[in-house]
Amino acid sequence: MAAAVLPGPAADRPLRGSFNSDRQQVAIGTCLILLTGLAPSLLGNSYWEHAFQLVNIYIAVAVLQNLLFVDAGQKSFGQGAILGLGAYGLAIASGLNGMPLAAGLLAGVLAAAAGGLLFAMPALRVQGFHLGFVTMSAAIVFPQLLNQLDWFTRGLNGISMTIPALQTRPFAGISWLTLLVTAVPVVALLAHYALRQAPLGRRMRIAAESPEAARSLGIRPGIMRSLAFVLASVGTGICGLLYVPAVGFISPQGFLIELSFVFFFAVVVGGRGQLLGPIVGIWIVFILPTVFLVKLVEYKPLVYGLMTLAVVILFPDGVVGTFETWRRRRRQGGGGERGFRLEAVTRLFSALPDVPSADVGAAPVLTVRGATKRFGQVVALDGVDFDVRPGEIHGLVGANGSGKTSLLNVISGLSRLDAGRYQLRGRDMTRLAAAAIAEQGLGRTFQTPRVFQSYSVWNNLQMGLDARPAAPDPALAAALAALRDDHAEDSPSLLSHGQRRILEVVRVVLKDPSIVLFDEPAAGLSSVEREEFAALVRQLARKLGKAVVLVEHDLDLVWGIADRITVLETGRVVASGAPADLARDPAVQHLFVGGAHA
Repeated sequence: MAAAVLPGPAADRPLRGSFNSDRQQVAIGTCLILLTGLAPSLLGNSYWEHAFQLVNIYIAVAVLQNLLFVDAGQKSFGQGAILGLGAYGLAIASGLNGMPLAAGLLAGVLAAAAGGLLFAMPALRVQGFHLGFVTMSAAIVFPQLLNQLDWFTRGLNGISMTIPALQTRPFAGISWLTLLVTAVPVVALLAHYALRQAPLGRRMRIAAESPEAARSLGIRPGIMRSLAFVLASVGTGICGLLYVPAVGFISPQGFLIELSFVFFFAVVVGGRGQLLGPIVGIWIVFILPTVFLVKLVEYKPLVYGLMTLAVVILFPDGVVGTFETWRRRRRQGGGGERGFRLEAVTRLFSALPDVPSADVGAAPVLTVRGATKRFGQVVALDGVDFDVRPGEIHGLVGANGSGKTSLLNVISGLSRLDAGRYQLRGRDMTRLAAAAIAEQGLGRTFQTPRVFQSYSVWNNLQMGLDARPAAPDPALAAALAALRDDHAEDSPSLLSHGQRRILEVVRVVLKDPSIVLFDEPAAGLSSVEREEFAALVRQLARKLGKAVVLVEHDLDLVWGIADRITVLETGRVVASGAPADLARDPAVQHLFVGGAHA
């Protein structure tokens, strides 16, 4: 599914200030890595040269840990074991068995990738710190396995291996090894930044923060989690390859659980999600106790823990994260942020040509027959029949607990029917996963708006474009470019509850579904915003030909824009028809207080 590309780079237009400082952090981080990586060699200090070779390898691993922990939402305490797999793959293949260096390098990367896949398997079943405990157990067991398999790994005796070609110094006293271990963390940092700007990075973040929203956009969270583990593990495996010539000797003692803690604590101390965070974190967590507190080497885990505790108390969001929080507050306090209004969106869609009106007798885009859903002894849906035609606004009303949201959940695949079936555009969707249903042209919003605070207002909209099956036509692309200029650097944290609902609605519309399910979209909207929302829904149906299912407690809104209305009571359809006919139906009137509100 190709991501939509809008004309005119945003960087060429004046902005009110950066929503985040990722680009600046990448620049600073790159300069720091180059400085500490190359300066010792230029000064001829062999001690610091070796020390910062190891530091830069650890920085690269911590950058990948940051990606895995924050961008993919996977808490892993086992990245030290992945580093060890890469190192041992090379050392065993080429150091012990005399295989060509290229074969050894491949063996190391494949071993690390296999470890990543092994970690990804429990990630499909458990999340959060439960997953962390699983990966931590693997990191604890890993050095024990190396010792037990001494016939294969040489156990405590370890493996000595050097690569003489990497020790040559082609210019300015800098060796090829120093150049490599300096380049790898820079590449890792740039790759992390690039991934954040790419559709894949946004999909990973959505899957991590809201699996339901991810599925509604056609994203499969399990695949995203597995892919994140594999990407991080391959990168960590490459770091393991460099670890071998940098150290010259590997043994199980080099990959104890405390090494995994170093990478995890580096992310927390530096600032979760901050691109510069892992660099600052490694300097604090690794360099200080290793270089300046050598006498406390036996108490490394205790020192790591105390240092992390002290930094978290002083800097709640990590060192870089706390500074970034201060920067954003200062920027917000200075004004310049604007809300997200539907007025601009309705103007956007007004510029588009009308689609041909659907025939009155057109086949339904959505057909539900005999839908039944139980939760234990509670029957949420009881034999519901439901049809929606192209270009139709279909209201779905009823008291709380009548089954409205349950019906939306089974239609969108977030819940499975116990009996019955339904079709979308003539295709049976009853047993398909939510992501597969979304790919067939279904979009929905939720009662609680799914807005992602770590992305700007525009990037929240971009997620809808990422899920769009084809690039927008030129007229829409030009209108979206103007919208991007207005909101590329706006923070969603400053939006009101009603504006967040609007933002979610527009994101779903930009996905270009053939049918849209709105779950109480007007809740929290002002009277003016309700009028704008009603105009938007009419545009979706009349101009864009979308089928709309509207679950809403504001009956004045529903009766004002719906072509047909279905009334649910205790999971059953009690009435369905045109608004004017239902207004006179005694079976419907008694359900609503005063005949006006659910």
